[in-house]
Amino acid sequence: MGLKYIGELNQLPQQLARQTHFRGYFLLNADIVNLPASSTGDFAFSAESGTVWMYESEWYDSGQLVPDQVTPASDELPIINGTAAAGNSTSYSRGDHVHPQQLTYDNDITATKFIMAGGTATQILLANGDTTTIDSKLSRQYNSRTGGYIRLCVFPAGTSTGAPYIQFQVQCNTNAMQTIDLVPNYTVNGISALYGVFTAPSYVQTIMNIYYGVDQLLHTHTGTGSQAVYSVWIHMMSGSGMVTVSVSKQGIYWSQRVTEILTQDIVTSITGSQTQIPMSFNLGTGGIIGNMLQVNPLDRNYSSYSNGIRIGNNNNDSSSSLYLGCIKTSIITTQTGQWEISKTNDNALTINPSSLRQTDHSVGLSINGDSSKITFNGSELVNVGTDLTITGRKTFANTSLGSIQINATDVSYGEGIRISNSPLYNVSTIYIGTSSTSTSGEIDGQWTIIKRNAGELCTCRTADQITDNRGLMISADGNILSFNGSIIAGTGATSGASNGSVNYSAGNPILWGVNSVGTEGGFYSDGPKIYWRAKPVTLGAVPP
Repeated sequence: MGLKYIGELNQLPQQLARQTHFRGYFLLNADIVNLPASSTGDFAFSAESGTVWMYESEWYDSGQLVPDQVTPASDELPIINGTAAAGNSTSYSRGDHVHPQQLTYDNDITATKFIMAGGTATQILLANGDTTTIDSKLSRQYNSRTGGYIRLCVFPAGTSTGAPYIQFQVQCNTNAMQTIDLVPNYTVNGISALYGVFTAPSYVQTIMNIYYGVDQLLHTHTGTGSQAVYSVWIHMMSGSGMVTVSVSKQGIYWSQRVTEILTQDIVTSITGSQTQIPMSFNLGTGGIIGNMLQVNPLDRNYSSYSNGIRIGNNNNDSSSSLYLGCIKTSIITTQTGQWEISKTNDNALTINPSSLRQTDHSVGLSINGDSSKITFNGSELVNVGTDLTITGRKTFANTSLGSIQINATDVSYGEGIRISNSPLYNVSTIYIGTSSTSTSGEIDGQWTIIKRNAGELCTCRTADQITDNRGLMISADGNILSFNGSIIAGTGATSGASNGSVNYSAGNPILWGVNSVGTEGGFYSDGPKIYWRAKPVTLGAVPP
């Protein structure tokens, strides 16, 4: 027999003695003190003090630690999960204890997977416990009865090139579907721009309208450069009721850069710098767009050319207008320099500055309802039913070839009158007998009354108007009358005609009111008789 077993046999009487005097494990010290029939040598283990109690005429705490202490199981319920802590309780739970479920978490949860009993690989577990398929679209319903802003998604900061894509569709209780396409442009320096197409409506019933629904698409951003974060919002018009926003398409390229999709409830206002993305309309099947359509410049960097075009109507007075140069931040105001072309409630067509609009059409150009009268600033220009009277001076500038031509409408009298000038040569002209098919040149028999560049006035055939000494001419100072180069009156007249007389066909002067016997001749009347060169003129038949 080995020494090991001899030693164990020697300890056996001691172990049997200990088992004889061992009174057990007790939770409280008082339980040990009150043990009945105690005798010298008895001992017990206390859970309260964690020490060995011994009996010698009475129980006392020996101070020795309980070997292989086993604390009694606790009757307390296991606590719920929480913040990690070492703890200080010495209690323990039984092997069949159960922890309560924690269903609400305030912090992020990190897990490798969530598995639903009976689920399939194509199902997605929703927050309310329902499931949907991967092919189903993410959507959310909002109450927009009083209007407000809905955040569609967030494009986080990023420093590498890429352009993720996502499309939303918005449907409200008017059955109008509006489509929104978004593409942020990521560069190595962060988001440089956000591109969007806002189409309204893409389909509605037989009548299209946007009296309700989304009237603005805009984005806000925080940070700059590589730290820029863009948030995209839509503004719901008041009275739109329940609205459903759905993700209709999303690209697989850089999809992780489209975050917080439809995660926020509708809010009454948003803060920060806001940039609006213009709305476009798909009217391929026709339809009605509310009562106002405004087109604003796409380039938001314009500083002085930011005027828009507005088309509007007013069902209350049956008027409609095209506004040019309207302010791009409002659809109901006017600004300096804005013009409008309007069909008024009395069926007239008017063109005038918006700020000077008058109900009697007394400002600007106006055509009356039956298209028979044209007025400008209240004065008639054309009136089909009456003769036209022009009471003021009318200046015609920059006319075709510098001329105005009046053509006859009757074929029998087809020749016209042309009025023209040439500021370059200081010449102005009236042409008589012009062609009705041309505004320049000449035809046979055409005559000219011309003020030449030296100031003289000449009447001649158009064919001779640039030929010297042709036609009847009055000098620039108005003192000399000549014909074909011969002075027939005024300063410089020959044959004694400087007193104002004219030459007859033989080239000799004829003096009026002079009873002369000279060769210059002269007509004179003493009342009953007429004298020629001091001889009475006999009136009678001319012999053959």
